[in-house]
Amino acid sequence: MKYEDFVCMAQTQMKEKLGEGVQVQLHQILKNNSVVLDALSVSEEGSAIAPTIYLNDFYRKYQEGTSVPEIVDQMAALYRKSRVTEPFDTTFYADFAKVKPRLACRLINREKNRELLKLVPYRVFLDLAVVVYYYFEDDRLGTGTILVHGSHCRNWGITEEELFACARENTLHIQPEEFLSMRSVLEKFQGIREVKTEDGAETSLPMYVLTNKSNYFGAASLLFDSVLQDIAAKLEGDFWVLPSSIHECIIVPSEFTMSKEELQEMVREINRSEVAQEDFLSDEIYLYRREVHKLSM
Repeated sequence: MKYEDFVCMAQTQMKEKLGEGVQVQLHQILKNNSVVLDALSVSEEGSAIAPTIYLNDFYRKYQEGTSVPEIVDQMAALYRKSRVTEPFDTTFYADFAKVKPRLACRLINREKNRELLKLVPYRVFLDLAVVVYYYFEDDRLGTGTILVHGSHCRNWGITEEELFACARENTLHIQPEEFLSMRSVLEKFQGIREVKTEDGAETSLPMYVLTNKSNYFGAASLLFDSVLQDIAAKLEGDFWVLPSSIHECIIVPSEFTMSKEELQEMVREINRSEVAQEDFLSDEIYLYRREVHKLSM
């Protein structure tokens, strides 16, 4: 089945499975790095919240052998898990006083988001762009984010300067930075307790990871000189920043034996082979110079 036929089938069968009183609409959603995803929004009369079901991953499951009835059952189960049956007030987002404490900064690639940046306020940072998002936590909805558009600022009656001032002030409070050794990251996420050279000798990696407590949009920690100065103090010198994704960066002491060109090629290779398109941040690398408090390409 071609992808276009799969999308039509998914919408039709979801309507049939969920029955009357439920609307199933097809949308194309622009994500980070100009990634466009097809999604079904499922809404019930009287509910202000419409769960979104992305179809691209389900099509991959279909290609891998999952039957159509199984896929429809999985989508329906996802909807039922995500639906909010109790009244939920969405008008809070119109009140800047309520939104203001939960605004924070994130970093995205500037070139790959040219169309998106026509719609949202941003500030230039190296080859990247700083944008603002609203971070919410709710017992029923869980955690999530809303990207702040220019239309939101106009509705709130605030300037871009006010928006970014609030977001910068909040970011490290909402998402505190976390600086970890590569060893501790490998132990935490992959269960690897030691790294060995080709001859079997245990070695320590002169690499570290900069992210935040949730490991979500953690590359934004680069925006704060206080964070970079703390890292320079711990490493006792300058360091390279390798932007591995929008969620984290790899930190390498400047005296590391690999050259700038080798480090940059390593970043580009990882981006091509390991990083999801939507999570890509940059193919460039940056140098932080401790004495002048400057991060540069």
